[in-house]
Amino acid sequence: MLTRRTSLRSAVAVLGVGAAIALSTTVATPAFAANEGTYYGTWGSCAATEEIQVQYVQGGYHDQMEFFPTTTGARCGYRLLNNGNIIWASPSAGTGWVYDGPTNYMCPQIYDLSTGIVKWQGVCN
Repeated sequence: MLTRRTSLRSAVAVLGVGAAIALSTTVATPAFAANEGTYYGTWGSCAATEEIQVQYVQGGYHDQMEFFPTTTGARCGYRLLNNGNIIWASPSAGTGWVYDGPTNYMCPQIYDLSTGIVKWQGVCN
């Protein structure tokens, strides 16, 4: 039969081992994208797909974003901004996977080619 002192020591030891395991596993766990998923945007005859995923890049797991038109029209413009700066724009081609790790803030947009006005903004990550 265990005494109260022995049972308390055992409980503390179990908690200590559990904490050590939890800390060691969280260090090895890859990062995750806050908005991971697939999103669809449309405006008139324009449509595009945005994907945010965690991928193994540059020696670690990092957010990646891809933005590509699925339907194009004469006035459809597609662009990707990073921290407010246009890093990609096209009326029909996709971005391919773009690094979206720390210090980056990517925002995909569908805009009117004739006026430049943003008609849809996707999930910024």
